[in-house]
Amino acid sequence: MGAELRRDDMAEAAVKPIRDSVAFRFVEHVLQSVRMDPLLVDPYDMDQYNKMVSTLDTSKKKTPDEEALYVTTLKALSEAVSKIDITYHHLLLNNIFTIRIWYLQRDTLDAFLDLITRLAAVADQYLRECLQMLVNNFTPPLVQRNELPRWAVSRKKDIFFHLCESLKTISDTVPLAPRILRDIIDRSMPKLFDNKAVNITWEDIIQGEHNKGIFEMELEDLNEDEDGLGQAGTKVLFGGNACAEKLDSLMVVVCEHLKSCAERGYLDKEFDILKAIFRASVLRVHRSKFCQFIMFYACSLDPKICGLEFAFFLTEIFLNKEEDPISRMSAVSYVGSYLSRARFISADTVLAILKKIVDWCDEYCVLQNRGTTANPNHQIFYGACQAVMYVLCFRLRSIMDYPNLKAQLFQLSFGFILNHRLEPLKVCLPSIVNEFLRQAKDAGLFAASMYSAAEDAIESDLSRAFGGINRLDTFFPFDPYLLKESDRYIRPNFEFWSMVKTTYSNDKDDDDDELLDLDAPEMNVGSLDDHVEIDINSDDDELEYSMNKMSITPHHSFYHGMAADGGDAGLSMPARIRPSASPPSRWAMSGSP
Repeated sequence: MGAELRRDDMAEAAVKPIRDSVAFRFVEHVLQSVRMDPLLVDPYDMDQYNKMVSTLDTSKKKTPDEEALYVTTLKALSEAVSKIDITYHHLLLNNIFTIRIWYLQRDTLDAFLDLITRLAAVADQYLRECLQMLVNNFTPPLVQRNELPRWAVSRKKDIFFHLCESLKTISDTVPLAPRILRDIIDRSMPKLFDNKAVNITWEDIIQGEHNKGIFEMELEDLNEDEDGLGQAGTKVLFGGNACAEKLDSLMVVVCEHLKSCAERGYLDKEFDILKAIFRASVLRVHRSKFCQFIMFYACSLDPKICGLEFAFFLTEIFLNKEEDPISRMSAVSYVGSYLSRARFISADTVLAILKKIVDWCDEYCVLQNRGTTANPNHQIFYGACQAVMYVLCFRLRSIMDYPNLKAQLFQLSFGFILNHRLEPLKVCLPSIVNEFLRQAKDAGLFAASMYSAAEDAIESDLSRAFGGINRLDTFFPFDPYLLKESDRYIRPNFEFWSMVKTTYSNDKDDDDDELLDLDAPEMNVGSLDDHVEIDINSDDDELEYSMNKMSITPHHSFYHGMAADGGDAGLSMPARIRPSASPPSRWAMSGSP
């Protein structure tokens, strides 16, 4: 837990002058004290954390005393890098990675670059962000007419020297750094003759085997081409495609605008507009590829408000019986993919939303037993079951790590739903069912008798040809992002499959230490409205016709050892998207936001 400080020690650390030893103990204590649900954090500790974050804000000119405090805080953070956690210290890291070193005084510059080199070496958790920040700072600040200010001209040689020294230190310390640095430089280098001068069809996407599981394909592509790897082993597909590059440039512009709005406090207004646009123009779009990531990035800029609001927004659409079937099916696909991939969404929030979806499925099964439904296809039910299993493939371990959340999870009626005569395990994608049951079995989520029945269901399903009768072939909207330049806005907050800690993974595996999942409960948002409405009479004909065309958008896969269980074949996962063999859609595919 780190050194505990008495209140008088903290008070001493809050005034000048500050002894380094006191400051170091104080910063370590503050970092540790907020690594829990914010509702459980001592208000005094939270106040001290916010003050520390404010100290690193470079938007305002500092007095000599404030500058001294700034240097001391940077040095203290350098000594406490092991306590920094992206889940609980998001604001702190944001201030660190957005600093422009050109404006720092010499002592401050030295302390800051020392912090960056140490952060980069922490199990590679922040390696790409540190390298990207250093590369960005090779571009000096410009004034009108794109001219350097005089003071910047005089500092240019010294700044470049320190940046190069820091990059060399990181490269000598972290073997993976040169490869990632090369990728960052290639993306950041101005391209004089590029024609940015957009419709991208699914024919632009590499075709592959359609019968492979989504997890299997992600790891497969992870191992296939190391030259194109990013931090999590993701190969960015669309470099060199003229249409994709133009769309990529537009996404950069939009993300920069949203970032500016967040910095000026206007993001909430922009988010309301984005949400309305998403509802009207994106939600029902067949296999949308990129524009939904605008919502993802906006949510990452304000996880506590926009991030949660988007999750609840999607869940309410799914639960609302007044919504059309396609919107409800799309909404549950979106919320499942979002909860799986958004690193900034806490485990207790994930569980609160899963509970509402599972409760809906439970009530739907009860109504089926009463024979009161006229729905012949049950696609919304199957979509909900698949979304729940998909989320738990990514988040089961992080939920199980907290006893209170584990207890709530074990109260959900998974056994009743999955063993129901509707047989969702035979309809949902086998790769998701297999991975979910493997983790659930390891976690003891079901009674022992549940697994034999489940295994029979999977064996029956795998014996069918791909796309067989009643198979649920849906898409995952937040699969790994495939645009080259704008990828830097999505990647820091995106959960790749290779980063996931499964219930069966070996925590002591040295090869996996670099890829530990940082998700943990960040806040207690409560639950959605207790009233769950079941639409048992909606027309599924249109839904069946439409959903049969929705294809998988796979990703990248486990980095963790998959051969631990002798009987289980190693599951793997994709950086490339492979569409299914579904017939052409009646909807036009939109490539632009």
